[in-house]
Amino acid sequence: MKKLLLLCLLTCLLLSPASAHASGPESFMLAETSGDPMARMFFFFSTSAGGYVIRHDGMGEFTSPNKMRRVFYVNAGVKSRIERVYFLEHDHDVFLLYEIRGQGFVLVRMEQTKRKIRWSASLGNLTGEAPSINGDVVRVGNGVEISTADGSVVK
Repeated sequence: MKKLLLLCLLTCLLLSPASAHASGPESFMLAETSGDPMARMFFFFSTSAGGYVIRHDGMGEFTSPNKMRRVFYVNAGVKSRIERVYFLEHDHDVFLLYEIRGQGFVLVRMEQTKRKIRWSASLGNLTGEAPSINGDVVRVGNGVEISTADGSVVK
């Protein structure tokens, strides 16, 4: 009985939330692309909730593991084209950083079960380091930091 109790205690300590936060920054990944850059492009990626496809005009489709499909939209503008999409699953939401041709980058936090956009932040043109999340801050470009809670620019 004591061995079982000790094993349970050690398991709880190893899986505690404090150890999960000490892992460091999480990096965004570039979505796979398909199609013609001058005509139609599609961006593909998957999270634990299911698979995503986003078209160059911002229309997206989510497919759950039980094959149910839902349509969603990310704001790309009327005659604009999405050029690149980065994604990261964090706190049960998906963060999307996408580049709109000639307008710069947009960062979106989307709730995955209903595909509802929690917040969106227009960032302009960015250069520098790859996007990542460290704690409650999204770091993009050269030193730009955005709060994961509400999308406000921290730095």
